Amino acid sequence: MKILLIDDKKAILDTMGEILEVCHNHEVQGAASGKEALKWFRKKKYDLVVVDLALPVMNGMELIVKMRKVRPKTNIVVLTGIPCNDMLREKLKNLEVHQIFSKPKGIQELLLYVRKLETKSSVA
Repeated sequence: MKILLIDDKKAILDTMGEILEVCHNHEVQGAASGKEALKWFRKKKYDLVVVDLALPVMNGMELIVKMRKVRPKTNIVVLTGIPCNDMLREKLKNLEVHQIFSKPKGIQELLLYVRKLETKSSVA
């Protein structure tokens, strides 16, 4: 799978990228900002986009809105340390965000989600 991973924390990008590439054999592109992520997103089609909501300059919500305009059907999930209240969850649902994972325990849940997607795509 081709995965675009967006997080402003280098440690998260490096660790998640390495786990997804080395252990799960995915092609991962990391981006540390919304601007950088949009550049990659416009260039290439991804099977999964993982967005942190707390990004500098352009936050994750703004980024998702822009991504939806470029490729409305892309599978987008959120991995964030920001607590998600009902209003935020509703906004993300309206943007067709498939899952919301909370750091730090959500990292393991995200890996399980990716594994499920792998299984679905290999069966299809």
